[in-house]
Amino acid sequence: MLRLLSTTRLHARFMLQLLPLLVLAFVLAALFTAWVTHRSQLAQAHMQRVQTLTVFGAALVKPLWDCDGTTVHAVVQAMTEQPSVLAVQVRDLCNATTWRAGQEMPDSGPDLLHTPLLHHDEQGGSHHVGTLGIAFHPLSITSTAEHGFDRQLVVFASMLAGAAWAFGRIIGVPLEQLRKAMRVHAELDPIPTHWAEELREIAQAYNTQVQELRHQARHDGLTGLGNRILLEEQMQQALHRAARAQTRGYVLLLDLNHFKPINDTYGHAAGDAVLQTVAQRLQACVRGTDTVARLGGDEFVILTADTPAETDISVLVERIHRTLAQPIDWQGQLLHVGTSIGVAQFPRDGNSSAALLAHADAAMYAHKEKAR
Repeated sequence: MLRLLSTTRLHARFMLQLLPLLVLAFVLAALFTAWVTHRSQLAQAHMQRVQTLTVFGAALVKPLWDCDGTTVHAVVQAMTEQPSVLAVQVRDLCNATTWRAGQEMPDSGPDLLHTPLLHHDEQGGSHHVGTLGIAFHPLSITSTAEHGFDRQLVVFASMLAGAAWAFGRIIGVPLEQLRKAMRVHAELDPIPTHWAEELREIAQAYNTQVQELRHQARHDGLTGLGNRILLEEQMQQALHRAARAQTRGYVLLLDLNHFKPINDTYGHAAGDAVLQTVAQRLQACVRGTDTVARLGGDEFVILTADTPAETDISVLVERIHRTLAQPIDWQGQLLHVGTSIGVAQFPRDGNSSAALLAHADAAMYAHKEKAR
């Protein structure tokens, strides 16, 4: 008890002497943090804006080339649903019109991005089919400071702990190691055994959270399958192994048939149940080393790498067709879905994930047309 009071008095004297300097340091740190965070957010926002411009630009090229004004209008409307988008303007050369959505488009400014839309034909030629302009909501340093206020308080608390050097050997050093891991979103492994029990518990909880966030970032929340991020990582690794070991693999792109009528007739709960059942059946069809991913909606991808030369991929395709053709029991209703499958072989059909998915997509739509 006497030791506790002594420690409290010592800490109080220390704080009374350093508090004015620490408050000043906090104000300067808060201003600096707000400025640095704002600069970082501006850089991140620019990258996200360029990505948004690229993705929607790619979505517009084909309908612009086909003079499909209905699809162009739908894509333009979808763009304005992005939280960061203020206004959209598409110049349609084929229809000789300009499509607009959102608020009034500014004439210029750092928040306005433009890109020409080019269609590349099979002969390697490029054709200018239009121009896409997107105006984004501006980012202010005031909003950055407001959103980062809680983090600034954490920084201030860290400053207090660091100023108390006498406590640093017990708390400061372990907190610094944990903070370094947080900055790069890495696990703290192994956790030092000489740390206090409370710090070990915090580090273990942080490690668990990092693992969960990594899993959530790479997996579809509905089906538990890998998502586009995980698929991209797995495909890059598979392509690298194939190039190094002179092996081959396959990318299967699947689109469910008759899925929309199920959603329309029985509701989204039935649609979700169908997607979950399809995911389970697809995983049962492939090897443990294969990757099954959901791209979104009713589109799935199977990546099977390092396949022996004698492998007949049509056997897997037929197995999938048979498996998915079996009815799904949902609340006493037998729901029937089929699938259209497009296949791409690597490295024969491409040496990038984009090229392979494009090839498989074309093959899938050819299969759909043939089945009609």
